Amino acid sequence: MSRRYTYAQPDPLSFMVTVIAMQIVGAVCVIIGIVMNIDPVGFNERIMGKVVKSAVKPLAGLRLPLGGSLMAIGIINLYCSLTITSADALKSILLATAIGAIVIAATVISAKLRGFSDGIPPIPIAVLSILTAICLYASLIA
Repeated sequence: MSRRYTYAQPDPLSFMVTVIAMQIVGAVCVIIGIVMNIDPVGFNERIMGKVVKSAVKPLAGLRLPLGGSLMAIGIINLYCSLTITSADALKSILLATAIGAIVIAATVISAKLRGFSDGIPPIPIAVLSILTAICLYASLIA
């Protein structure tokens, strides 16, 4: 006697929400990373205001790998959104991206708490919060 097994088919809408979320997060990260690398001095001034002249070059030098890291996260999300067909795998990558964004935000906030900066820059925290919300929604709810 043969047994019939039924497998749950993935919900196409949930899969599309996950793919679109990965593409949004990936594109935003790539764009921000490119801007960080094209004009690191201007990017620093927009975030931190005027910087002491002796610190401009070292800060710009540190901004470059940060931008490169963001571009890497973005490219990973874009690549996976186009090549992976498993909704569960995509959701795991999105959840990992959300955790990474939370760690980055905590690091930015800790600079103020540890006395390394005068304030918490609102733009990076806002962008990271929105990216985290998109990732968490698509990975846990959709």
